[in-house]
Amino acid sequence: MRPALRELNRQALDPARSVVVSACAGSGKTWLLVSRIIRLLLAGVAPSQILAITFTRKAAQEMSGRLRNWLRVLATGDDAAVRGFL
Repeated sequence: MRPALRELNRQALDPARSVVVSACAGSGKTWLLVSRIIRLLLAGVAPSQILAITFTRKAAQEMSGRLRNWLRVLATGDDAAVRGFL
């Protein structure tokens, strides 16, 4: 990953910041948004305080499914699996 992109991702994933993610199709928005939601939850933010907006139902369903899968890994995985995931 390019250093500039790495820095943008680091800033977008920072739970202390509010962010808007806007990018073209296939650029990794879903990964970034779901990763940010995970980071917020790990930082102790209540789920009711998190808002993620998409423009299509398909995108919302993809985000929801990925979030459920990732939370399942974190909730049921052994320590090595969780460390590898994070």
